[in-house]
Amino acid sequence: MFDFLKIDPVAFTIPIGGGLDIFWYGIIVTVGIGLGIWWAGREIEKRGENLDDLYNGALIVIIAGFICARLWYVFQDAVLDGNSGNYGNLLDIINIRNGGVNILGGFVGAFIIGLIWIRRKKLKPWPFMDAAGPALLIAQAIGRWGNLINQELYGPPTGSSTWGLLIDAPNRIAPYNNLATYPLETRFHPTFFYESMWLLAGFIILTVLSGRKRDEWKPGTLFALFLIWWGAGRTWIEFFRPDQPGFEGSAITFSMIFALLIAGAGVVLLLHLYERINLPGIRRRRRRQDRIRSRSRTIN
Repeated sequence: MFDFLKIDPVAFTIPIGGGLDIFWYGIIVTVGIGLGIWWAGREIEKRGENLDDLYNGALIVIIAGFICARLWYVFQDAVLDGNSGNYGNLLDIINIRNGGVNILGGFVGAFIIGLIWIRRKKLKPWPFMDAAGPALLIAQAIGRWGNLINQELYGPPTGSSTWGLLIDAPNRIAPYNNLATYPLETRFHPTFFYESMWLLAGFIILTVLSGRKRDEWKPGTLFALFLIWWGAGRTWIEFFRPDQPGFEGSAITFSMIFALLIAGAGVVLLLHLYERINLPGIRRRRRRQDRIRSRSRTIN
């Protein structure tokens, strides 16, 4: 399974200096982001907002997301997993080819920067957040296929001779790099595939619901459902992530807890939106926005 997709991770090389390799992973991630922004653009227009505001904000949020995703990855690897020796200087820290990035940390950073940008522009936050949720699902669903080419994001052995990934020796992580115990014909769970399918299903479901319920649901509902779907999915995916740092002697990883908190935040937000509980901070901001709109109508 998937064996026919084994290709060179380097798509092409730009003749600059000693040669700058361009990887398929980066190309696939870029395609995913582009498709996500395209969908968000269509959705934001249907919600009556300015498309240029979305594009301008997306550029800032994407940059912030990559920076925070890298910093969280380094923090997990260096501090939580004890691999501080991997980051001897600033270049090692910012070099995403030295390890990678963590999407959960990137999301939190992008979310915070996005909220700051929205407030500075005095825009309504919920339409942009409702558009951003499903866009992230489809972007990541596509981007995960870059992990296949890199032979990464795989789980434990499947115990099957047909289902799973064949991982070359240089791409094995411990303990699976012990070829005496895990020979080259050992197949591993395609964790990237499980997550990609979960994300794609979430995107389809939320897109259909948005089309049918856009004018009925309260603003913010789609974003809350996105948080629940994404967080819940990443929680069970973590059981197939032996590469993630966690609590010693336990299957619980730090990313699993992080993902549970994201899903929990979605549940709390949904309960707040439909007045089952009150979140005073959000309520105050809503009232302030209502007063601003009221004054604007009076002036006009």
